[in-house]
Amino acid sequence: MSGGVVVLVVVVLAIGVGLAVLGAVAAAKRREALAAYAASRGWTWTEERHDLVDRFSGAPFGRGFGRRAFNVVQGAHDGRAFVAFDYVYKTQTSNGKTTTTHTHPFSVLAMTTTAPMPALSVEPEGLFDAIADKVSGGAIDLESEEFNQAFSVRCPDRKFASDVLHPLMMEHLLAHRWTGWRVDHDSLLVIEGGKREPQQIDAALAYADGVLDRVPEFVWARLRGEG
Repeated sequence: MSGGVVVLVVVVLAIGVGLAVLGAVAAAKRREALAAYAASRGWTWTEERHDLVDRFSGAPFGRGFGRRAFNVVQGAHDGRAFVAFDYVYKTQTSNGKTTTTHTHPFSVLAMTTTAPMPALSVEPEGLFDAIADKVSGGAIDLESEEFNQAFSVRCPDRKFASDVLHPLMMEHLLAHRWTGWRVDHDSLLVIEGGKREPQQIDAALAYADGVLDRVPEFVWARLRGEG
């Protein structure tokens, strides 16, 4: 091995070590920031929660290997319990000679509903297949063409979807047309790629709260078996 090649290898290794150190420092600072953020709100921060790895269904859950749920912030917002956390899974690709491991990061917010709900998914048009599995039932068109062009709606119960997605709800969602959500039994999930900083968790909480606030009372009563 020539001297030039040796120098190049040493430089590459040094860069790799340097990036790993910087990544570890950034991760430690983020953990500290999330812990302080949670404490300032009277919430709790937990470094890792294994029970959340398989708590929910649909993408990105259940994919790949090395699945983790960490940096968990848990508490209540506007009287509704929630949990927010980082979620990752890994996949591998091979060209026949080398195998490359890919890490897929997501940020999950799950806000508890007051009653179990049918599966309902409202995702930005064109992004649906990339970030969420299709729930049973075909795509549903509503009376707003603008909304139909902006979102893909899936639900096995067309009446439930229509009752929830009334004009005022659609107006709220169109004001946040790049954000999607879905119902998983007793939780409303807002999932995005990457990692949320504290202010982004605040925004996701306000968004999810706004969705649940706009579900009509007669829908909640029916879900609770009243009348």
